Amino acid sequence: MLIQIKEFLKIYLYDAINFAINPTKKFTPKTIFLLRLDAIGDYILFRNFIEIFKNNSQYKDYKITLVGNIAWKDLAENLDKKFIDEFIWIDIRKFHRNLVYRYKKLKEITRKGYEIVIHPTYSRTLDTDFIVKLVNAKEKIGNSGDRSNIRAWQKEVTDCYYTKLLAAKKGILFEFHRNKEFFENLLGEKIEIKKPYINFLDSNLSFKLPEEFVFLFIGAGEPFRKWPIEKYVKIGEYIYNKYNLQIVLCGGVSDVEDGYKFESLSNYPIINLVGKIKLIDLIKIINRSKLVISNETSVPHITVALNLPVVVISNGNHFGRFTPYPSEITDKYYAIYPPEIESNLKKFEQLVDLYGMGSRLDISKIEVDRVIKCVDLILK
Repeated sequence: MLIQIKEFLKIYLYDAINFAINPTKKFTPKTIFLLRLDAIGDYILFRNFIEIFKNNSQYKDYKITLVGNIAWKDLAENLDKKFIDEFIWIDIRKFHRNLVYRYKKLKEITRKGYEIVIHPTYSRTLDTDFIVKLVNAKEKIGNSGDRSNIRAWQKEVTDCYYTKLLAAKKGILFEFHRNKEFFENLLGEKIEIKKPYINFLDSNLSFKLPEEFVFLFIGAGEPFRKWPIEKYVKIGEYIYNKYNLQIVLCGGVSDVEDGYKFESLSNYPIINLVGKIKLIDLIKIINRSKLVISNETSVPHITVALNLPVVVISNGNHFGRFTPYPSEITDKYYAIYPPEIESNLKKFEQLVDLYGMGSRLDISKIEVDRVIKCVDLILK
């Protein structure tokens, strides 16, 4: 009951903010407000459709303002600025926790009106739907979506914030295909691209890398998605001793202590870049590696987009939506799951039903030998 009261109050809070910020009542023709606030991996599976959208005959003369998650700012401004006329960045953590920051960002977002608002995200949230409500626009187009991030009664309310909701196939669909579905419905035509891709001219790094190395990414958004550091250390040792390949270690700022722990447990040389590099440098490092081994996070999506091999250690979270990759997209994605999934991989639809909306299986049950088999398969 208390949770429901808080959720009702949140709706009234946004109405109060709407009154306080006084959004512009004007809109500018030939302008688009494109909203995408989810994580780095989501952006990798979405970003190629911006170019297709921008080059479409219906929208090629429109100016696009992208309102995005600051977590992938470095990526978007390096790879996609030729398709975007203006960026507005939101720190999601601060937006949720700091009312002053939220007010300032909403004031910035609503200072201009647009001809069209486009919100492609399938799993919409209350916050993103309220942003759509606050922005003045002639047309507001969204994804009919699911209710994984929003309650049924909330979605019933926020569906009304859109002038058009594009139909989406029911059930779990791989996220790249989900984005493709949205833009095909929006543009009214088939889209030919088969997979996510990253095309960029590799440039110099501010630090030196070995000639040949394997890249280990030890981070993830939640602790239950992180394979134990002790097991990563054993994998690194095996690769270094058997294949004479250096180990380059990386993770986010929150993984720095795990990086130090890895160093203290390893008896072989490593290059520890945990928490020390920009996102665009991460892509450059992956692009130069012989193999990537990672928890199920943004890194496997980046690696696939670079058409390189990746071993993914996953507890099966969002099975079918973000992992595993469909064979028609890549044959270089090697996913390893806990025994509950590994023993039932032929029962794909059943696994989707069980873990498509989330998994709490114990990732530590994945044995080192299972990962070694994949490493040998790729490096031999």
